[in-house]
Amino acid sequence: MGADPIAAFESLGYTEREAAFLYLVAIHSGYFVRRQFDYFTDRNKGALVMRFLQKASSAGHVEILDYGQGWHVYHVAARALYRVLGTVDSQNRRRKGDAQIRTRLMALDYVLDHEEDRYLESAEEKVRFFTQLRGATHETIIDEHGRLHPFLSSMPVGIVNRSQPAQSLVRFAFIDEGLATVTKFTRFLSALDPLLRTVGNFELIYVATSNFNFSAAEAAFRRQFLSRSVQAPSLFEKHSQGMARSASKSSVPFCPQFTTLLLRSSFPRLRRNADGVLIGVHKERA
Repeated sequence: MGADPIAAFESLGYTEREAAFLYLVAIHSGYFVRRQFDYFTDRNKGALVMRFLQKASSAGHVEILDYGQGWHVYHVAARALYRVLGTVDSQNRRRKGDAQIRTRLMALDYVLDHEEDRYLESAEEKVRFFTQLRGATHETIIDEHGRLHPFLSSMPVGIVNRSQPAQSLVRFAFIDEGLATVTKFTRFLSALDPLLRTVGNFELIYVATSNFNFSAAEAAFRRQFLSRSVQAPSLFEKHSQGMARSASKSSVPFCPQFTTLLLRSSFPRLRRNADGVLIGVHKERA
């Protein structure tokens, strides 16, 4: 990314706050709803958001998805905006399925709620941070196709202490878009176990709109990271972890934390009809 992207968005006719919001959405989700713009600008529903949406849709920067019953989801899909960010192939620009759209809306809520963190905004930035500052190997973050692991590419990753990133607590947000079980979460824990152990000082936040899976998710986290059998690595594991630590600028104690976050805002219950057309089932808004 070259020049200031927010200033570049302003040159397209947006105010500074509108441009900052577009940047945030394009980086973290690709999708938003009106209340998220209102929250970001600290305004109630009204003329401000309507002017912004009219401007963005008229310019072709935002696609409006109508789910019925008063629900609209807005997709920042314009190639021109992502070209400014240097991420023209970003997955955020692509049309997603129902569950993925819901996940991305929830991820944006999480980022808005934790705006004080410094976020790793691209795959390249995540790779640099984990390998150069936290001593991770490429094998722990890259999948078999040479891409950033899907769990890492789609989840918000924030650094709490901006001035000392090599030692800082690192926050990972797992988004539960409405899962019936914690099977996906246990796969996530297993896949990212080597990376999380190398990072050492981390907090894993389980984000959901219901507390249905909270107890099971915490139990799975404790089995993975806090049970005595897991905390006692073999001699080979100690050697491997020691080599990973040696690549880091300083040793970070193993300090895993688990937190739950209940999102109280409502989201469209998204699904597709028999023709594959996106439709919506009304859910009472908070």
